[in-house]
Amino acid sequence: MIVDIHTHVFDPKKDLGPRLLADMKNVGVDPAPWGGDIKQAHLESTLVADVAVVFGLKARATGWNIPNEDVAAHVAKAKNRLLFFASIDPSESDYMEELEKCHQDLGAVGIKMGPLYQNVPAGDPRCYNIYKYCVKHGLPILFHTGTTYASGVPLEYSRPVHFDAVAHDFPDLKMILAHLGHPWEGEAISVIRRNPNVYADLSALYYRPWQFYNSMRLLVEYRAEHKLLFGSDFPATTTQGSLDGIRNVNAVIGESGLPSIPKEVIENIINRNSLELLGLPNPKFL
Repeated sequence: MIVDIHTHVFDPKKDLGPRLLADMKNVGVDPAPWGGDIKQAHLESTLVADVAVVFGLKARATGWNIPNEDVAAHVAKAKNRLLFFASIDPSESDYMEELEKCHQDLGAVGIKMGPLYQNVPAGDPRCYNIYKYCVKHGLPILFHTGTTYASGVPLEYSRPVHFDAVAHDFPDLKMILAHLGHPWEGEAISVIRRNPNVYADLSALYYRPWQFYNSMRLLVEYRAEHKLLFGSDFPATTTQGSLDGIRNVNAVIGESGLPSIPKEVIENIINRNSLELLGLPNPKFL
């Protein structure tokens, strides 16, 4: 089973604020390719996976405003293969009401949070209210970890090491650290290998070939590759593009004699049953 654990949908014309667009321009990220019908492209891209997790992002501090209702409506178009994760921004006054509505009324089976984007550290008491709810109801949380182009917020909030304290306080909370915490991949590996319910995904990594290869070698050497999940980060890339890029991880070493990433490690990551590990339902049977 191939599960794409990390995909986004949004309307670039209305969901991206001016600050966000300025930050993207500052680092050379061109939103022009996102000008088409992202939602239709998502439906087509994710066909190569058996199941895809879909979310938006609510983060008023950095200019993301993707309504959860829109994401839930999109998931309903292919409910036999898509799963809805709600994005909850703890800086909003009604964040717990939003969480309950998304879970109880909109059918969310997990949560997406971005402490850096939301300018709220993972150890904030407001976040702990979310974690308690998620443990009670069996909802996993996917956190953005690692760098990004957002300005005016502390990059420190995105360091993987801070999620170790959350795992300590909530050992039953299923957590996914997105992007293997790049460029702090070693830090992310330290967190996932010691906490049974904490995983990472490799979304948005393959197109930095040397960094990606070294990250995968670290996983193998720490014997933590079983804690890594497949994800694409659509629309930054496609599901098929990610599958191809991951399978091509060893190309960067050529004939150098450097140790390769074993093929079975790569295929096990791609075919890992993330639904079972995270306690998620198979949408085919909902």
